[in-house]
Amino acid sequence: MPSPPSASVHPKRSTSGVLAATLANFAIQDWGALAFHAYMTTRVLLAPDSPDATIARRFSAVLLLITVTALALTRGELIKSQRARALVYRIGLFAPMPGSYFALKHLLPALQPHLLDDALHHLDVLVLGQTPSVWLAQFNTPHVVEWFSFFYYSYFWLLALVLLPSLFLDHGRRFVELMLGGFIVCACAHIGYTLVPGAGPHAAIHFAEPIHGGFWWGQVERTVAAAGAQFDIFPSLHTGYPAFFAIHFFLNRRERPYRYTWPILTFFSLNIMVATLLLRWHWAIDVGAGLTLAFVAQRVAHHLSARELARGADGDPRQPVWEPLGPTSGRAKALG
Repeated sequence: MPSPPSASVHPKRSTSGVLAATLANFAIQDWGALAFHAYMTTRVLLAPDSPDATIARRFSAVLLLITVTALALTRGELIKSQRARALVYRIGLFAPMPGSYFALKHLLPALQPHLLDDALHHLDVLVLGQTPSVWLAQFNTPHVVEWFSFFYYSYFWLLALVLLPSLFLDHGRRFVELMLGGFIVCACAHIGYTLVPGAGPHAAIHFAEPIHGGFWWGQVERTVAAAGAQFDIFPSLHTGYPAFFAIHFFLNRRERPYRYTWPILTFFSLNIMVATLLLRWHWAIDVGAGLTLAFVAQRVAHHLSARELARGADGDPRQPVWEPLGPTSGRAKALG
């Protein structure tokens, strides 16, 4: 008498089986993205009603919905084409993370926070004797301000130039580390803004003179006024992201294109860090927290990437953490 077909070859699976397979496909960053967006949505749902809260609730709910939908379609393999699945996953998981920054413009005020600038200033004075923005006021000249304003503004281009090509063109261990570490920096910083809100030295200290800048300082002012989250200072993302990228590039300096670009990126990163202080956006403790976050994110991403790289390889039935956008001869080649 022939034996019944095994579950592995049966054309239909139970709902619980589909759910179990979907959850088995979830990578660490998938769980992290869900937890992050759920946290931000919950925080603003519990905030007092206000025009900012109304906008932030909708914004945060949409970001959470995009993430859930993308994961259901891809990790649940409802999209059958592997290449289409890989594209949807990249966009659906990645886009809501930087998108959450724009939600902060309304979300942080909606929380009606008690600003902690006095405490952050006190820590600067306790450790350094003075907050750097006050000491750097002696260099408040048009040429110096323009130099550092250019680098401060370049931060936005730096994010795009590092993350977007990697998202669609890179693969392998360094790709997994870059994306996981970048996610950690973004999520921890945004959560930090909700826990340690502040406006920065420019709002908390009276300076004898305003910033003396030109074109690039004007670009910075307009960008911050239009899209800035206002209370997003601890930790400094202008420090965290560039520092994380510089560490990542340096550790991979034997590979192309990092062997050529790591000194340039490091130079930009150092100038951006100084710019955050000279332009009076951040306390020294914010920069220190940003540096700490960058180092921790790199180490955690490096440690976890080895486990993530095993997904979909050597007979592992789970999806690779990043399915390839191009054709491959097997799942094990997904991360190359």
